Amino acid sequence: MASGPPGAHQRGEVVEKLKRWADFAAAALFSVLFLALVVQVVRRFVFDAPAAWTEELAAIAFLWVIFWGAAFTLPLDAHAAVDVIVPRFSPPWRRVLYALGLAGLALCFLWMLPGTADYLAFIVRERTPVLGWPLGIVYSVFLVFAVMVIVRCLAGIARPAGREPPPGA
Repeated sequence: MASGPPGAHQRGEVVEKLKRWADFAAAALFSVLFLALVVQVVRRFVFDAPAAWTEELAAIAFLWVIFWGAAFTLPLDAHAAVDVIVPRFSPPWRRVLYALGLAGLALCFLWMLPGTADYLAFIVRERTPVLGWPLGIVYSVFLVFAVMVIVRCLAGIARPAGREPPPGA
């Protein structure tokens, strides 16, 4: 007989496929960043004909790599954390403090979500100087990041009580 709640294995497989897709997307974004920089170096120093679009594309790709990676590919315990006081408590209290910290972070991001979405809808009319991409689309990765922070915080709170919080969290 299988242990765990019904459907847990299927959910685990789906989560793993989504993680692989997110890792692939991050690698693709980093490849775009790297190739834009290579094209810029070759055009500038080999052909003496710099291109502004490569700098803009690299900046956009960098923005997406940072927020996408922080949202999807960086493990929760790899994020920066200050753990001077919490480790001094017993494991049950550490769990409570960890959950309170995650709840506070989720509430902050939840609170700023409507304003972020509203601002992105507002700046979608503006365009990048060279490529002409709508700024609302360029910066939409922050909204994705914010939603994933909330989801990951809630998942951390909902973790079974027997499991310890990550060491660095």
